[in-house]
Amino acid sequence: MRMLAMSAFVLLSAIGLACAQDRDFSNVQIKVIKMAGTVYMLQGAGGNIGVSVGDDGIVVVDDQYAPLADKIQAALKGITDKPVRFVINTHFHGDHTGGNAYFQKQAPVIAHDNVRKRLAEGGTLGNLGTVRMEAKPQPKEALPIISSITMSPCT
Repeated sequence: MRMLAMSAFVLLSAIGLACAQDRDFSNVQIKVIKMAGTVYMLQGAGGNIGVSVGDDGIVVVDDQYAPLADKIQAALKGITDKPVRFVINTHFHGDHTGGNAYFQKQAPVIAHDNVRKRLAEGGTLGNLGTVRMEAKPQPKEALPIISSITMSPCT
């Protein structure tokens, strides 16, 4: 049963990513939900965005699709006028990393080595029946710039 649930999740994720490439984002609205204190969640299309506001700026966790970056930025400005200081990618799917190139102009994107590698190389997202779902390699400006690949080893 657990394997069936995991397979269904992977299948639905792959379908969502495939459909996003042709999707019209013009009517998507970014909803801001205050979770507690200075922690917020933004909802739009795709994965949710985590936002933590500190004394010196904002940490953003995931950044949805590229066409929504301006709307996400406007939602952040509605929370605070402080700058984005860091963006953290939880994984490589486009609904979590699509805004990287946009936000990387303001703040470094941070991710695990494997996220950076998968974004740089692209690869298989999974199979949808007989159709293989592929992620295209992302341009350099969309790649996380802080990971253990880019940091020198501790000595």
